[in-house]
Amino acid sequence: MFGTLRDKFQSMQEGLSASIRGLTLAEASAKPKKLVNTRNVNYDAGADMLHHFQMEWNTLHELAEENAQKAQEADALIATIHEKLELQWNSIATLNSTLASIPKINNTIQELMDQIGSLQEMFEEVDNAVFELEDLQEILDLQSSQLDHRFQLALYKEKKLSELKHVREKLASEHAEKVLRHEREQEKLLRERQETFEEAFKEELNEYKKTGSVPKTPSNSQKGPSLEEIVLDSDSADYDEFLKE
Repeated sequence: MFGTLRDKFQSMQEGLSASIRGLTLAEASAKPKKLVNTRNVNYDAGADMLHHFQMEWNTLHELAEENAQKAQEADALIATIHEKLELQWNSIATLNSTLASIPKINNTIQELMDQIGSLQEMFEEVDNAVFELEDLQEILDLQSSQLDHRFQLALYKEKKLSELKHVREKLASEHAEKVLRHEREQEKLLRERQETFEEAFKEELNEYKKTGSVPKTPSNSQKGPSLEEIVLDSDSADYDEFLKE
């Protein structure tokens, strides 16, 4: 706006200068067509008018320069004010946008709070699962220890059973050997008794044949062998001969 006003002042100044130059040239080149009464003519009137207009033009020029400078200052001030207003307007627009987005921010915060609550529940579930896993691990360790102990016990039992079997076999062998030795001793003892009884019987039989009576044998405190223990000789010729008599 002030630039346009300055241009108008400059164009008016140029037009005024051109008019004055045109008048001066026209007066210099014009030829008098008729005689004029020069007695009452003021020759300094044009110079005074020219001086007056020049002074006015200088004043207008100075005023125009001053107005142009003030216009520039006003333009700079207006630009500064416009920049500040633009900045404030942008700030207000940003504030309005921020205020308009507050419900969305609240919804986002609520969603985040819900997610935090869900995460907290998940953390609690994971914590409980960790405790259960630790309990399960302890149970598995205990079962593994029990299996190990059972395996060691089975090995120990198998070892002891093997040792017991070996001892049984050894005892059975020793018992069989002792039984066999005892049977042999019993057979030997019975054989000796049988021979003794046969000799005594033959002596009594011979005595009976000679005297006709059986001699009494002194009673022995020791109990003799039972009938089951007495084994007669298979040769029964003497018994048959005794029965015939």
